[in-house]
Amino acid sequence: MFRDAARQHSLLDKTLAEMDPTPYEFFFQFEDGSGRHQYRNGDWEAHATFWRRRRETSEAEALRFLSEKFNDEYPKRGMAFAIGNMAKRPKTWQLLGVLRLDTAQGVLL
Repeated sequence: MFRDAARQHSLLDKTLAEMDPTPYEFFFQFEDGSGRHQYRNGDWEAHATFWRRRRETSEAEALRFLSEKFNDEYPKRGMAFAIGNMAKRPKTWQLLGVLRLDTAQGVLL
């Protein structure tokens, strides 16, 4: 369950393989030199954050929090996407993780 992941189990924990997704799909849209892209956010930490924040506050507040983090804070500080594929979908590129870089004027801190 994604709710269990919010309690920071090990990535190797069997419960992570059995997690329920959130009732939402999260996407990132961006443009680069090759055009416009849209990737579904398959990062389990984003979904675990949703469950934890919803439990602590409300569903609306959890969605607002995620929107603020990923649409405002991370782009301002610098961010990168971990893109790859998984064994069950070897030909499909997916967004597997979101990394905040904490850059200042293009320099990694």
